[in-house]
Amino acid sequence: MNSRNLKGKVALISGSSMGIGKAIASALAADGVSIILNGRDEPRLKNTETELRSLGYKVTAVVADIRLPGRCQHLVQQTILRYGRLDILINNAAVSSRGSVAEMADGNYKIMEETNFNGSAHLSKYAIPYLKKTKGHIIFINSIGGFRGMPFNSAYSATKLAQAALAEALRIELFDLGIHVGVAFVGFTENDPEKTILDVDGSWVYLPKRTNIKLAKPQAVAQSIKHMIIRRKNRITLTRLGRFTGFAIRYLPSFSNWLLLVNRKTIKRRFTMIGGKALVSSPWHTKIEYAALDRGKIDSVEMCHPCPKGIGSR
Repeated sequence: MNSRNLKGKVALISGSSMGIGKAIASALAADGVSIILNGRDEPRLKNTETELRSLGYKVTAVVADIRLPGRCQHLVQQTILRYGRLDILINNAAVSSRGSVAEMADGNYKIMEETNFNGSAHLSKYAIPYLKKTKGHIIFINSIGGFRGMPFNSAYSATKLAQAALAEALRIELFDLGIHVGVAFVGFTENDPEKTILDVDGSWVYLPKRTNIKLAKPQAVAQSIKHMIIRRKNRITLTRLGRFTGFAIRYLPSFSNWLLLVNRKTIKRRFTMIGGKALVSSPWHTKIEYAALDRGKIDSVEMCHPCPKGIGSR
């Protein structure tokens, strides 16, 4: 398959109002792929939709919180209603955090589990019936944090390890259906100025721009993901640091553990607890009402520590 073979296909990309998700949407749309954009912040999502449409791209925005199974089902159904098929599912939406296990707010684990693991699992589940018709693709945008448990990023790396395991299992389960399952282990990448992460106390902070390491461009990441789809590759690892980390963890586990151990204070100071302006968001306790598609009535979902709008867009 080459780029020309992407024309006419349909892709659903979670967390695509900004960052890597938006870059992937742009890269695929430029090759004639119809795109379903997704996020929780409706104004930002609509702005992205307008921007990409102004370039002549075929895109449709669907607001949905992928932490909720019913909204994952709704997102897939809207894709089919709008375009009549689904060829590519990209599980990109994710939440990041920082802090030690001893100090971590209890709610942080729940938010990241629901977004990073559950969200991608439910989206994949509801997409499978349509992807088997097109011999399509399920792509997981993972992280070098998905190679092993990382100090001061325990909750995040745990959910990324779980997501990677999900992908490996799906690849075997879906082999006979002709569905390609790929995992992209992404290294440090330039973040959108509006990117927020969970601080150790459960509050949301804007992620400062990293200046102590070479960062990949979202557009370069997007091109790698596109080529992964075209070549139906099982896994890719991005950036030199990412490839070194993956090699060391896989083939030199004792060395990689020692390396983390001796650099633990540097990792905490320069790569995790790096400050960030606090986000002024909605109150922690909020009630979000969604139509329960499977029962035809309104469900009320009570959530503590809700994600501020826009969270989940890398």
